[in-house]
Amino acid sequence: MIRSMTGFGSAAGFWAGRTVTVEVKSVNSRFREVVARLPKICAPLEETVRKQVAARLERGRVDLWVQFDDREARSPAVRVDYELARTLAEGLNELKGRLNLPGAVTLDHLLTLGVVGREEDPAPDLEELKAVLEPLVRAAVEALVAMREAEGRNLGRDLDGRLTALTHLNRRVGEAAAGAPDALLAKLTKRLAELGGASLALDPTRLAQEAALLADRADITEEIVRLDSHLAGFRRLIESPDPVGRRLDFLLQEMGREVNTMGSKAQDLDLTGLVLDMKAELEKLREQAQNIE
Repeated sequence: MIRSMTGFGSAAGFWAGRTVTVEVKSVNSRFREVVARLPKICAPLEETVRKQVAARLERGRVDLWVQFDDREARSPAVRVDYELARTLAEGLNELKGRLNLPGAVTLDHLLTLGVVGREEDPAPDLEELKAVLEPLVRAAVEALVAMREAEGRNLGRDLDGRLTALTHLNRRVGEAAAGAPDALLAKLTKRLAELGGASLALDPTRLAQEAALLADRADITEEIVRLDSHLAGFRRLIESPDPVGRRLDFLLQEMGREVNTMGSKAQDLDLTGLVLDMKAELEKLREQAQNIE
């Protein structure tokens, strides 16, 4: 089953009285790139998270966010350093007396000197945090994969229709090319007759030889057979359970070369028109394949 490279997933849980939310989205990219945006508290786990995502996804740019909602966490405790406040108050009063300064030492003076502050949260237990974060990342990535697979099914139906159209066009090109020698002989005979008129003696055998040489140079049988093989290979790839995006890219390049060669050898308007239709379908196939993991 093919998968798209675009998708989104999320998961939420709780840790230390906080809501933890993990969101992950991916977009098209030729290679795999994982960008993790984590709170500072999760910094030691960034590489673990990146590897966890990379192990599940083959291609695409993947952005992952981890957010903490502290609304449910405990209120921050206030820390008062009473010993420091007493020492500072005594020192300020002594200074005031020695310098004969007016006014009294107030609480504002002590607050500016840092006797009151917020009690720091204890260092987090990384193993406990990891035990909560890893399942959330896994759940978010699996939701992303499910969306990519759903888009992949839609892509698969579209690709299947375009492969069928290309196979039909390739068959019509083969039928048109089969009549090329006779068409070239008729064209050559007519042209020579126009140039020489009734007085020109035409050797049917020589004409047939010349037409055969021209037909050999314009022969596209090998290109038709190879394109048929590439189309069958493309269909096998999109039915594979493995990521096939890069292999499809290479196969499309080969298919493009075969169709371009057909166009360069085309000797009549009908054949040229069919080749142009094939190029149009091939371009649509290439656009869709750019979305495949």
